[in-house]
Amino acid sequence: MRHIILFSILSLFCFSGLSQKKYSFETPWKATSNDSIMEWFTDRLDNTSDSLLYEIFNGLGVDTDCVEWIYPTDVFYTLHKNGWDYYSRRVYTVNNKDKTIVTTQKNVSDNKLPISLFMLSYLYKDGITSLVLIEYY
Repeated sequence: MRHIILFSILSLFCFSGLSQKKYSFETPWKATSNDSIMEWFTDRLDNTSDSLLYEIFNGLGVDTDCVEWIYPTDVFYTLHKNGWDYYSRRVYTVNNKDKTIVTTQKNVSDNKLPISLFMLSYLYKDGITSLVLIEYY
């Protein structure tokens, strides 16, 4: 009986140790901080797409270790909670087929946010990954 209990405890310990998740969140919008979100995205993108994403951030002069991510459900809540009822928005689109980064400027405000906030969406269809990065600044 003692062997069965010991085996059960050891099996449970090994199983829980092997099933540890790489990230502390399932999806970025469930993360409690911005840590590891960039890695979560790049793990899901092919090499060309994640290179294009890094190229966008390099062009902006943004350190990818310090990206402040925001999600569609949090955009207006976060902005208005902080009293930021003004912001500008740029949209960067690219896909791994054309590899041309297209930038479009949306609503432009004379005021600037104290930090830039980013939201990333990606779509994989028919072998083509399309990225849409939105910068709120």
